[in-house]
Amino acid sequence: MESLPNKKIKVSKINHIDELELIPVKLEHILISPDNHSYALITGDDKDIAIPLNSYEGSMLSFVFKGLHKNSHINTIHQLFFKFITDQNTKIESIYLESKVGDIIYASIHFVDNKHRRFYSICSLIDALILSLINKTQLHVVKNAWDKIDSFDDWQYDEYIIDWSNE
Repeated sequence: MESLPNKKIKVSKINHIDELELIPVKLEHILISPDNHSYALITGDDKDIAIPLNSYEGSMLSFVFKGLHKNSHINTIHQLFFKFITDQNTKIESIYLESKVGDIIYASIHFVDNKHRRFYSICSLIDALILSLINKTQLHVVKNAWDKIDSFDDWQYDEYIIDWSNE
């Protein structure tokens, strides 16, 4: 049997433990600009961020954020997924916004089944927001990723309309 190669890890490439701290965040509002662009306003301990939404993401997020999914006669794909995992005796344990690469924010959803087996899946920020609302799960962000996202306070946001507030 061959031994594994002995590779040295550069200490400068390892994240400091403080960068991996989890910060609780909340989807506060969905904002609409005068030119009909929509944004998800996410609040944390030290700053607020605004994430641009395309029309599909904005519609799906607004639908769930306002609670309209509770009385709909047709389920969204997120509701179908949630019902499927529930039928499989699996629960969403936690949701984390893990990293930001370029303008993409990656999230992970951590699951646990009835045999206490744990697994996770990587998804988009919007899917994580929607599933956290449906499952009523507290959303957390890794400090290192949070620090990479521009604050909403830096924007000129006086002309934005707060379209949706949570139920």
